[in-house]
Amino acid sequence: MESFCTEKDVAAQRKLTRRYAYLFYGLCLFTLAIFVFLCIITDTANAARTLRMALISSVLWGWICIALYVCLLSPARANLSHLEGLLDQEPSVREGRFFLTADSFQIPKSVRVRRARLEDGDEFLPLNLDEAWVSRAPANGSLVRVQTVRKFITGIEVLDMPAAPVPSEEGNFPGKRFLRTFFRLFPLLLLWAVVIPIFTGFVFTHITDTDSFHKVSVYVDAELKDAAALASRLEESVSDPIRMVKVHPFTYALFGSDALKQADLYIVPASHVSEYRDWFAPLPEEMVSLASPEIPDGIPAFGPESDPGAVSSFILYSTSGNKAELYLLFFGRSSVHLEDHAAADVAKALLSLFGGHD
Repeated sequence: MESFCTEKDVAAQRKLTRRYAYLFYGLCLFTLAIFVFLCIITDTANAARTLRMALISSVLWGWICIALYVCLLSPARANLSHLEGLLDQEPSVREGRFFLTADSFQIPKSVRVRRARLEDGDEFLPLNLDEAWVSRAPANGSLVRVQTVRKFITGIEVLDMPAAPVPSEEGNFPGKRFLRTFFRLFPLLLLWAVVIPIFTGFVFTHITDTDSFHKVSVYVDAELKDAAALASRLEESVSDPIRMVKVHPFTYALFGSDALKQADLYIVPASHVSEYRDWFAPLPEEMVSLASPEIPDGIPAFGPESDPGAVSSFILYSTSGNKAELYLLFFGRSSVHLEDHAAADVAKALLSLFGGHD
C-alpha cells in the first residue's frame, strides 16, 4: 500500500515549512532594515526623496512578504499540522470501489480536500482526500484498499482496475486555484497599500520636524521653488539647541494661521507689509543697521536690483513684470528665538545667501 503520510513525509514537510519561515522572516527583516536605513539617512534636503523611496520599497516588499506568507508559509504550516495530526492516530483499513468527486472544500485553518467515496455493495462511505494527493489517486471505479484516519485517506492500494472506464468528475476548472489565491491576497495587499502610506507619513513627519524650541521657521509670502534646499542651506548656520530650519510658503498655513503667526522669520513683499504688521517684532539691536529706511522693522532681502540667480534658485521671483518688487525680512513677534539669537543667525545666513548683505 502506498502511504501518503509517513514519518518521512512529515519530516520533509517540517523542513520545507522551516525554509519558508526563514525566507519569510528574512524578507520581513530586510524590508524593515530598508525602512530604518532610509529613516536614518533622511535630512531636510533629501526628505522628499527618501519618503518616496520608503513608500515604494515598503509597499512592494510588503506585498512580497504577504504573498509569500499566504501562498507558501501558511499552507505549509497548515499541511504540517494536518500531517502530524494524522500520523498521531491509529489508521483503519477498508476496501471497496473508489470514486473521487469534483467537490472540494477548505478545512478551516487546515488543508483543502476533495470529497471521495468508497462503495462496497450497498455500503457507502464518504471520505476526504487531500488535494495535494489527488494525482496519486487511482481511476474511478477501481477496487482499492484504503488506509484512513478519521475520514481522511492516508494511503491507497489498487486491488483491481475497473472493467470499463468510469468517467472521472472534472475537478477545478483551470484558473480556479489562482482565483482563490487572488481573492485571499487582494484584501491584504489593498490594506497594506492603505496603511503603509499613513504609517510612513507619520514616521517621517516626526523625523523631519520637531518642536518650536529646536527649530527656526521661515515663512515666505511667495511661491517657493525648492524650500527643502533653502532650509538645508540655512541649517548650516545653526547650532545647539536648534536642529532644523523649516521654510514654508504662506499657503502652507492656508487652513490654519496659528503656525504662521508663530513663525520666527518672515519674507514679505513691501506691498503686503501692512496686512501682517501685527505679526512683526522690532529688529534685534545687532540688525537695526540693516533696516529699510521706509520700513524700519524690516530688512531688504531681495528686490529688482538683487542678483536674480541667487534668489531664483529657491524662490520663484522674477525681475520683470508685476513681481519685480522689494521683499523684506521680518522677525516674528511670537518667535521663541529672539533672545537666544537663533533667529538672527538664520536671518544673517538668509541675507548672505541672497547676496544682499555680508
